[in-house]
Amino acid sequence: MSSQPPSATQQVVNLAEAQALWRQWVEAEIPDLESRAYFLPPVYVNRVPMTRQSVAGQDVLVLGSAPGQAGQSNKQAMASSSAAQALGHQPPRVQDSDVRDDAALELVLKCLQKISEQNKEVLVGLSQLKYEQCLGEPCYSSVAAQLPVADSLPSSFPRNWKQGDFDVLLIHRHYGFVVCEVKAFGDNIHELSMPQQDIDNNIRKKLKQAVSQLDKAEAMLSHLVSDIAPGLRITKTIAFPNLTARQLQQAISGDTKLSQSLCRCLGTSDPVDIIGLCLCSDQLSDPKTSCDVSSHVLSELGHWWQRRVAGAGPDSHMTFDLYKTLVAR
Repeated sequence: MSSQPPSATQQVVNLAEAQALWRQWVEAEIPDLESRAYFLPPVYVNRVPMTRQSVAGQDVLVLGSAPGQAGQSNKQAMASSSAAQALGHQPPRVQDSDVRDDAALELVLKCLQKISEQNKEVLVGLSQLKYEQCLGEPCYSSVAAQLPVADSLPSSFPRNWKQGDFDVLLIHRHYGFVVCEVKAFGDNIHELSMPQQDIDNNIRKKLKQAVSQLDKAEAMLSHLVSDIAPGLRITKTIAFPNLTARQLQQAISGDTKLSQSLCRCLGTSDPVDIIGLCLCSDQLSDPKTSCDVSSHVLSELGHWWQRRVAGAGPDSHMTFDLYKTLVAR
């Protein structure tokens, strides 16, 4: 039987058949599932469109954003504008924040890949996975009706909790789920000459957003695996690749309500622990050289991994059979 999952035109109606197909696909495509880390997709794919176009007889990559947006250099803007004019149309517009979000998420993923390789972690990492993508293919509609899916959240949950995505979702062989919410804020605060009070207010705003998003992610994840892994550990964390731990601490200090919310979300009783459970620029590569994950960064990242993920020890629910089933689904 082919190792590829069925196409959208091949209807799978039997749950046992579907699960057998998924596991066969995992065994064929991820042969070392029990001994190493895999990230899917293996190379990060930016959400911001880049189009290859021919200008004056040469192929050029045109950034799909409006010329002159914040964060875009004059050279980039002029190149985009010139290419678009030469072709007689405007390039598609995207938010400059999408460019920054892409860069931040890619940096976090690269660092997590490196520490996973160094520690010989056994996990599967997924990025930008939308809730509705779980069993969302038309060919699985009959099977999805028999399983927990995003659209079947209990009525007690707010309706908007059915929409969302996981920035980074790790399925770990021993530690269960790790969910990371990535916030890009901080990369251009010096260029904007932002006052310190505005910086702190923005950091607090991003932290509150992250808590809300992680609560949704935890609820959705628990629901999606409730039939096979009720009670499985879900470890939550927040990444700020462009902010230091000191900047984060300064913003949180004095906001008791936010500290309590973060303690609940991150699973600690001591506000002093909050910063150490988050990922900051102190544990990550320089955004300008994101591919260069130095030994110092790996050491700092290793300490964070021990505090946030490994310190609690293996989750007794996580057998290899369950691990394979979770990855397959």
